[in-house]
Amino acid sequence: MPDSLQNHLKTLFGYNSFRDSQEQIINMLLAGHDVLAILPTGAGKSLCYQLPAMLLPGITLVISPLISLMQDQVMSLSKNGLSAAFLNSSLPAEEIRAIMQNLGQHKILYIAPERFADKDFLAQLQKTSVSLFAIDEAHCISQWGHAFRLDYRQLSLLKKLFPKVPIIALTATATMEVEKDILLQLAMKDPFIAKTSFDRPNLTLRMYAKKDALTQVCDFLDKYEGKPGIIYAATRDSVDDMYEQLKKKGIQVGKYHAGLSSIKRAEVQHDFVYGELSLIVATVAFGMGIHKPDIRFIIHLDMPQSIEQYYQEIGRAGRDGLAAECLLLYSPKELLVYEFFLTKITDPLLRKKTKEKTEKIKALCHSSHCRRKELLSYFGETFPVSFCNGCDNCLDDTELFCETINAQKVLSCVYKLRENFSLGHVINVLLGTSSERIEENEHTLLSTYGLMKEFSRSNLHDFIYSLLQLGFLVETKEEHPLLKWSETSYDVIKGIKKVLIPKKIKKANYGVDLVKAKYDKKLFTALTQLRQKLAKRFKEPVHVILGDQTLIEMSQTYPTTRAAMMKLDGFSPIKWEKYGILFCKVILTHAKKTKD
Repeated sequence: MPDSLQNHLKTLFGYNSFRDSQEQIINMLLAGHDVLAILPTGAGKSLCYQLPAMLLPGITLVISPLISLMQDQVMSLSKNGLSAAFLNSSLPAEEIRAIMQNLGQHKILYIAPERFADKDFLAQLQKTSVSLFAIDEAHCISQWGHAFRLDYRQLSLLKKLFPKVPIIALTATATMEVEKDILLQLAMKDPFIAKTSFDRPNLTLRMYAKKDALTQVCDFLDKYEGKPGIIYAATRDSVDDMYEQLKKKGIQVGKYHAGLSSIKRAEVQHDFVYGELSLIVATVAFGMGIHKPDIRFIIHLDMPQSIEQYYQEIGRAGRDGLAAECLLLYSPKELLVYEFFLTKITDPLLRKKTKEKTEKIKALCHSSHCRRKELLSYFGETFPVSFCNGCDNCLDDTELFCETINAQKVLSCVYKLRENFSLGHVINVLLGTSSERIEENEHTLLSTYGLMKEFSRSNLHDFIYSLLQLGFLVETKEEHPLLKWSETSYDVIKGIKKVLIPKKIKKANYGVDLVKAKYDKKLFTALTQLRQKLAKRFKEPVHVILGDQTLIEMSQTYPTTRAAMMKLDGFSPIKWEKYGILFCKVILTHAKKTKD
C-alpha cells in the first residue's frame, strides 16, 4: 500500500486502514478506470469517491436522489475541513446561480439526477474540469431494481459528453440482472467490478408473525431504551397509530411521513440525527440518505414489498460496524396491499417481476431455515454454513409438531375445489366465510366449508404457506395462482406420510452487545455524554464529533495524549485540534475516580 494514500486516509478522514475493496477501488479511479461497486451498507462506499476526489485535480460530481444525503455528507466533509457543496431544489435561486457560475470552486459537488435535463447546467459543466462522476444508489438506473427512477436514465449521456472521465456507480442492492443493466445503461468501458459479501454479520435478523404489534414492539423496545432506532410502517395511518400508542405508554418518540409539514419533518429529522431524539416511527421514505451510523435497531411493522427493499432498510442499522438488531412483523394484510399495487402496473413484464419479488420475501418470512443464508442466496451468494447464530431461526428454540390432520383438511378442501381456486379462496372456504363467489359456486355445500373456523385468517394463511414450503401443496406460476396437489399430497391424505411443521416454542432474548470485546462501560457512558454536549455546542450530529467505535476504543485503551489519540481509528488531526483535550480530561478524571 502506498504510504501517501495511507497518509491521506488518516489526515483527511482519520481512518487507520482501508476496508475491503476500498483501496483497490480508489487506485482504479485514480488510474482513470470505470468502477461498479456493489458493497453492503456500512462498507464505506462514500470514501471510495471522496478520497480520490480530494486527490484528483478537477471537480467530482456525486449524483444522488437523496437531498438529505447531500446535506449530511457536505456538512460532514466541511466540518473536517474538506471542500464540498450541494446543488438541489432546497437552495435559494441566487445560491444556485452562484454555484452554477463557479462549478469548479469545490472538490466535490452533490447534485440530483434531474439536473442533467438542464441544458444550461450541461453547457457550464462542459467548460469545467471534471475528474470523476460518482453515481450513488446506482440501482435506480435499472427498471429491474426496486427503486427505479426515470431521471437516472439521463445519466447514459455522461459517456457521450465526457468520454474520458471515469465513472463509479455504487449500490448496496443489486441482483445479477440489475448489475448487468447498470453497466449497459451507463455504457461503462471495461469496468472494474468490486463486489464484496452482502452479509452484514453485525445485524441480528428476526421475522415473526404479527399477533399484537404494540406488545411485540414494546417487548423489543425494553432492551433498547435510549438507543437510536427506527420503526417503519407502510402507511401514514399506521405511523400515526403506533406513534400515539407509544406516547400513551410514556415512550419518547417522533414521527415522520409525507402528511406532515416540511418544517415538522425537517425538525424531527434534525433531532434524530443530532441525538436529541432516539426513536422515530416513519414511513419508508425516512432514513433514505441519512448518515447516522449509530442506529441500533430497525423494526418493520409490515413486510416490505421486496427483499431488496428490506435489505436496504435494515442497512440503516449498525453502519458503524457495531451490533444492531432488526425485527420484521408480517401478516397476510400486506399481501392484499401489494396485490392492489400490482393492478396499477401497466407493463405486464414489470408486473410479473414485481409479483415474483413479493413472493420471494413472503417465502423468506415464512421460512424455517437460516434467514441469513436465504437472504444471501437471493443475491447470488452462498453462505458457507447453515447456522449463522444471528437470526431468529438459528437462535430460537423450535420443535416439530405433527399437523397431519390439519394438513388433510386443507388438502381435502383443495381437492374438492378441483384445484381451480386461489389460496385466498381456499382460506375463505375453510373459515366458512360468506362471499358472493362462494355462494355462486355453491361452496357452502362442501364438507370442508367452515371445517377450520377455529383458526384465525392469519394463522390459517401461515399454515397453508408452510404446506407450500414443505412441498405438500404447489401454487401455479400464472398471474392469479391456483393451489394444487403435489406429488406427496395423496400420501398425506391416506396417512402414509406425516406432516411435521417446525414451530418456535421459545424466543431468544432481544438485545445485543455492541461489541464482544471488553471495554469500560462507565467510561464509555461518560464519553458519550461529553460527545452530546459537544454536538450541541458545535451544532453537529454526534457521529460527526466521534463514532461509537472510536469511543469504545478509547474505553479500552485510555488514551490521554495527542499521540495516543491519533492512533484511534476515526480520529483525525482536525478533531484533535477541536476537542481532543476535552476527551483526554474525561478519561483522566475517570481514571482518578476509579483509582480512588
